[in-house]
Amino acid sequence: EAAEMKKEPYLIYPGNITQMTVLFQLDDTATCTLEWGTDSHYKTGKIKTTEFGKDHQHKHTITKLKPGTRYLYRVTINPNKKSIKKTYTGSFRSAPADTAENVKFLAYGDTRTYPADHDVVASRMIETFTNDPEFQTFTLHVGDWVGHGDKEHDWTEQIFSPNRRNIRKMMANLPIQGCMGNHEDDGELYEKYFPYPYLQGGRFWSFDYGPAHITVIDQYINFKPGSPQHEWIVKDLSTTKKQWKFLLFHAPGWSAGGHKNKKKVQEYLQPLCKKYGVSIVFNGHNHYYSHCLVDGVHHLTVGGGGAPLYDTDPKSENLVKAVKIHHFGEIDIDRNQLSFTARDRNGKVIDSFAIKR
Repeated sequence: EAAEMKKEPYLIYPGNITQMTVLFQLDDTATCTLEWGTDSHYKTGKIKTTEFGKDHQHKHTITKLKPGTRYLYRVTINPNKKSIKKTYTGSFRSAPADTAENVKFLAYGDTRTYPADHDVVASRMIETFTNDPEFQTFTLHVGDWVGHGDKEHDWTEQIFSPNRRNIRKMMANLPIQGCMGNHEDDGELYEKYFPYPYLQGGRFWSFDYGPAHITVIDQYINFKPGSPQHEWIVKDLSTTKKQWKFLLFHAPGWSAGGHKNKKKVQEYLQPLCKKYGVSIVFNGHNHYYSHCLVDGVHHLTVGGGGAPLYDTDPKSENLVKAVKIHHFGEIDIDRNQLSFTARDRNGKVIDSFAIKR
């Protein structure tokens, strides 16, 4: 009996501009090939993939990519058996050169519970990078990927369901760079399916992308001053040479009601944002869009990826804008200017602002 695809191919950007990681999962052991190239002949490279872990997962990091180049890839199960051979295709754009001064990327999250709503948001995100290929870079994910992170069923149904064609298509063509939310529970399955290059002792790490530096924080271990993670955050922000800095973690210091503002974020992280010139902090946890401005730092809650929506409180502290709607965000950096646009599930603009450096 032939092995079947359990989780169709998806992408992770490992933080090296010459690399991209392709992952997928089967329901049994089988021979698989991965081919890639700059057109549908897939002539640049071909390898036989191998399993990792204990659950028929496959992953391969493609190397020696040319910066800022669109590649197509093809995964084939049972390539030598015509009757049971199956192919899956996708594409990606490799990261720009380290010296790039322009970049575009997306941000969203809280995709848990209602995959049909997530699928609609994903369709708009696909539309964005189809209409403007410069957006085919990566999307940030602010956590709460699924309802119960310790249940395989939720990962299968809410993130990897073969019936949610837009989510599948988006993840096959756009790497997702995420953080852990509280609904990921102990994080074991989150780490199983999203094995980012975490640093020892937690699920935190950082990466550069053109002129941008993104610091991913693990809110579920100690991050107060003096802790190993806090010291790492200070070192990470103080040593990057990138002009534009961003923080990514789940629960916000400032948003528009629902879950309360996190005092630890206000006390431990906001001073670092001010000191080291962080432009935007990306969060979720509250299922709406909110934009708070605190001492020149924009705190964005982009928690409208598919979770049940929350009401917003217009009297919230430092609030610029709040909308109860499914949505995602677009970031467009052009040298010394950053433009941010939030769009709802129909593609309509719900907020926009610019930052000049």
